[in-house]
Amino acid sequence: MRSFAVIGLAAGFGVLLETTVLPVLPFGGAAPDILLVLCVYLALHHHTVGGAVGAFLLGYLQDSISGSATGLNAFGMCVVFLFVYLTCRRLWVDNILSKVVLVFLASFVKTVAVVGLLMVFLAFEGAWGSLAWSVVLHAVLAATVAPPLFALVASLRVRDDGDAE
Repeated sequence: MRSFAVIGLAAGFGVLLETTVLPVLPFGGAAPDILLVLCVYLALHHHTVGGAVGAFLLGYLQDSISGSATGLNAFGMCVVFLFVYLTCRRLWVDNILSKVVLVFLASFVKTVAVVGLLMVFLAFEGAWGSLAWSVVLHAVLAATVAPPLFALVASLRVRDDGDAE
């Protein structure tokens, strides 16, 4: 239970950063998706229904603060959780490089899932050239913040029985 509290606090801090500090940085409107990194962390370390519910709640939290259509980010986070979970069942994802690559790919997966829903339900007619550049920039920024965020959450996370992991 304590590890989910740590994830919740990290999500609150991530939302605070994403809405106040990161939009002012000179990344051309792009900011690292801290909640996506936390979703990947959940999928790597919590292979349970609680982890899937946590991924959904992270997406729903992102939906509630972003002002976009409700459910887009929640669906995207659930797809990311499933993608990372299935990847971890087949591949050995234990070192930091593989985790960074997984966060990079998860950013693409989330964007494809969200844009796919937009295309189906809202007849999305966006500028594909700027979308492609934005997707790459978001993925690089998310992969950049992944190692320190993984280290921070892992250092704060403690098992329910009191032993450090």
